[in-house]
Amino acid sequence: MLPSPERLCFEPEMVLVPAGSFTMGTSLDQIERLVTSPGGQDAARWRDQGRFAREQPAHTVHLPAYLISRHPATVKEYRTFVEAEGYRERRFWTEAGWAWRQAGGIAAPLWWEQDRGAADDRLPVFDVTWYEAQAYCRWLAELTGRAYRLPTEAEWEKAARGPAGQLFPWGEVFDPACANTCEGGLAQIVDVDTFSPAGDSPYRCAGMGGNVSQWTSSRYQPYPYDADDDREDLTGEALRVIRGGSFVKDALRARTAARGMNDPWFHDDDVGLRCAASL
Repeated sequence: MLPSPERLCFEPEMVLVPAGSFTMGTSLDQIERLVTSPGGQDAARWRDQGRFAREQPAHTVHLPAYLISRHPATVKEYRTFVEAEGYRERRFWTEAGWAWRQAGGIAAPLWWEQDRGAADDRLPVFDVTWYEAQAYCRWLAELTGRAYRLPTEAEWEKAARGPAGQLFPWGEVFDPACANTCEGGLAQIVDVDTFSPAGDSPYRCAGMGGNVSQWTSSRYQPYPYDADDDREDLTGEALRVIRGGSFVKDALRARTAARGMNDPWFHDDDVGLRCAASL
């Protein structure tokens, strides 16, 4: 964790994920356990429709140590970026992201000027595109001198499931008391602390199984994950991986291995971000 005296008031709280290997993806055994668990009819439908295929094969990935934010980026943290006019500084944006921003005259998330722009500081920021998430991390890195960036898909998954490869951030069995998913019936985003520590991952990361889903740096490509191919290329308009489920998605989407993806200009009221940092 970054020493608190050195952390600026708008910086995320970071936790350490130590170097080591973990199992990425979903095994056939895990699918069978999901199908045969109480309420497993949805998992059976996913299996029969081939929807688990994007999470296969399960494979071992080794990562060096890194930092990841304990919570999704909050409205308070992101507000500093907006007020610093980070949207108007070309150097923070990818080429495609800058073209998107200019074409739309974008100066904040699309809801920012509405009454939700004054939202609770501890709500996760939402309705951000991959372009905006990437620019925010670059701005934060330049301002603080720390190596902030979006987590890779592998980093996100390891932080969520730990070395044992558990199905949900908090354990092997879905619990609606541990995450803001549609099963809980809240039907809205809530403060990032609401389901912590009950829903925390083995590395103390909160909100990795609901509330808002989060962009990763990675292009969507089939497994096995390989950081040395072009999936970590930050240029262009390729589909980017989204992780973490959300308040409008069900328990299967809250699993640590569940993969979503969308265009980098996509935004919705259940999509946010989480920062990582290299050591």
